[in-house]
Amino acid sequence: MRALLPINLDGRQYNGKLHRVLNILVSALMLFPAIVLADIFTVGGSGTHATVQSALDAAVSTPGDDEVRVRIGSFQESIALDLLGGGDAIEISGGWNSSFTVRTTGRNSRLNGGDLDRVLELELSGNDQFRMQGFIIENGRAEQRAGIQIRLDDNSEASIIDNTIQDHRAESDRSEGGGLWASVSGSSRLFITDNDIINNEVISTGTVDVRGGGLDISVSDQATLEVVGNIIEGNTISIPGSGSGLGAGVNISNFADTPSIVITDNRIANNRINAETALGLGILIGGPGWTLRRNEFIANTDGGVTTFGAQLSASVFNGVSQISDSLVADGNGRGLQINANNNAQLNVTNITVVNHPNERGILGNINGNGVLNLFNSISVNADTNAQLAAGVNEGNNRFSDDPGLFIDALGGNYRLASGSVAIDAGLNTPPGGLGTADLDGAIRVIGTNVDIGAYERGDELFSDSFES
Repeated sequence: MRALLPINLDGRQYNGKLHRVLNILVSALMLFPAIVLADIFTVGGSGTHATVQSALDAAVSTPGDDEVRVRIGSFQESIALDLLGGGDAIEISGGWNSSFTVRTTGRNSRLNGGDLDRVLELELSGNDQFRMQGFIIENGRAEQRAGIQIRLDDNSEASIIDNTIQDHRAESDRSEGGGLWASVSGSSRLFITDNDIINNEVISTGTVDVRGGGLDISVSDQATLEVVGNIIEGNTISIPGSGSGLGAGVNISNFADTPSIVITDNRIANNRINAETALGLGILIGGPGWTLRRNEFIANTDGGVTTFGAQLSASVFNGVSQISDSLVADGNGRGLQINANNNAQLNVTNITVVNHPNERGILGNINGNGVLNLFNSISVNADTNAQLAAGVNEGNNRFSDDPGLFIDALGGNYRLASGSVAIDAGLNTPPGGLGTADLDGAIRVIGTNVDIGAYERGDELFSDSFES
C-alpha cells in the first residue's frame, strides 16, 4: 500500500500567518508523496456518479487505491464509508470543474446534511487510508456526532485537510461531538490540518455531561493525533441542569498508554460553555503524551454560572507533556489551568496569559509526586495573576501588571513593546527546553537570552505603525 497524493493548499493565510501554511505544505509533501491512483470516480453534472455516496461505494468495491473528484456545487447527503480493513486508500476532494480536469482553489463543494442527519460516518481498520480535502461540510444534525464521525483502529490513517466544518448540531440527553468526533485506537493516525471548525453546537436535553463543541476526540493505545493549523471558533456547549460542559472548542479524552498527541498552530477563539460547571472553554486535555505549541486561545468564555471555566485546562497523567509559545487572552473565566499528577511532569514555557479580570490568570496544581515546571511566562491583568501550589518549580516569569509590557494591550496586540522588561529576561535552558519558534513563527532566541512570553521581539520595524 502506498501513501496518498500531496496536499493541494490554496496558499491562504490561516491564523494570519502565511509561513505556517508553508510549513504544513512542506510537512504534507513529506507525508504524502505523489503517486498514480488506480481509478478515478467523478461526482456531479457530467460525472460518473450523481451522489458522493454512490462514488464512494464504487471505489470501495473496486480493488486498489482510488480517487473521488466532486464537482463544484452542493450535495445534500448523509454519507457512510467503511473500507473493511482491506488496506486500500481513498482520496476525496472537492472543487472540480465540469470536466473534472482542474481543481479550483478554496472550498467550493458543499456536503449538506440538511439538518436531517449526520453528514459523514467513516470507519477504517487494518491498513486502510482516507483523505478528505476542499469541502464545506455543514448542517448535520444528530443526537450525537452531528458533523463527522470517525473510527480508526489497527494501523489505519485518516487526514481531514483544508475543509470548513460548520453549523452542525448534536442534541440529546448525553450528547457529544458537534463538528467532528473521532475514536483513534491501536496504532492508527488521525491528522486534522488547516480546517475551519466553526459555529457547531452540542446541546443537552437533560442533566448529564456533554462535550466537544468543535472537536471531540478519544485517543487510546499507541495512537497518533495531530491537530495543526486550524481555526476553531464560535462553537458552543449548553446544558440546562447540573451537569458539566467539557471542551467547547476541543475535548481530548486521552486513555492511551503511549500516544503521540500534537496540537499546534491553531487559533481557538470565541467558543463558549453554558453549564453549571465548565471545563475547558477552549481546550480540555488530559492523560500522557501530548504537546501544545504556538496556539492562540482568545475570548473563550463561560455562561457566568460557574467560576471553574479556563480557556486552556490541561492535566498530565504519567510521562512528560509540554505547553509552550502560546497566548491565552481576554476571557471571562480563568486563563490557564494546569495540573501535574502522580508520576507525571508538565513543562510550561513561554506563555502569555493576559486580561482575565474576573478570575485567575494561571492556576497551577500538583497531586502526589507530580512535577510542574513554569518558566519564561507572563500572567497579568487578572483578578489574581498567578496562583501556584506549593512545589511548583517556576522562574523567570512576570506576574506583575505593567503598562509597558505590550505594544497595544487595549487593542489586543500582546507582542512585546520596545523597552519591555520581558525582553531578554528569560532562561534559555528551562525544564523541557525552549520551543523552536515563537507564536509568530520567528526564531525563538534573538539576543542574549530568550524573551519572556509567547512572542520574541527582534529588530522590528513599524510593528506598531511607528518605528519602535
